[in-house]
Amino acid sequence: MGIESDLREMRGVPGGQLADWVGRRFPDGTSPQWWLSIFESLEVSATPFRDMTPSRRAEDLNLAAEAILLAVKFGGVRAAVGAYWMLRIAALSLRFDPPIFDLPQILTPDASAEWALQQIPLTRERAIAESEIRRGEYLNASEGFYAPVGGEVTLTGDVAFPGLQDVELILSALPWVSSHIKDKEIEGEIRSWLEIQGDL
Repeated sequence: MGIESDLREMRGVPGGQLADWVGRRFPDGTSPQWWLSIFESLEVSATPFRDMTPSRRAEDLNLAAEAILLAVKFGGVRAAVGAYWMLRIAALSLRFDPPIFDLPQILTPDASAEWALQQIPLTRERAIAESEIRRGEYLNASEGFYAPVGGEVTLTGDVAFPGLQDVELILSALPWVSSHIKDKEIEGEIRSWLEIQGDL
């Protein structure tokens, strides 16, 4: 079965039962690539340039939000990736005039931003500290640090500073909804993070 076939089945799954469907479809778990393909396909399907009924568009946006939450819960994607995609889908839902109704609360600017902020793995202080360490390593790196010109590149399985990369990923997406935030506390938290973005 391909992604389009999976999507057709997922659209027919009653609300709240997607976890059961995923468990039956993939008893050994799913790959991050599968989840990302689902997110991307639903985003493209719901875009304003597609000719579809408002109810069908709402269904796909709802399904995207449910899939993102489920992917993070199952560990199918990193929490930061889920946060990035939730903000992306929430931003997409803001592009419709008249607005789309019957969307889940998580796709409102406030709720998507609040949830995304909860997925940030580091404190601001720790993010700045790790950024300074990373910058120092780059500036003081020996020749062996860089890929050889014209030579073979060997990729290691470990990612350097994964928490910092997750912070940067989420911060890159917060501006998509930040101007629509109504809750002052959430707005202030976003502002505090974006103020240090240039220091990372």
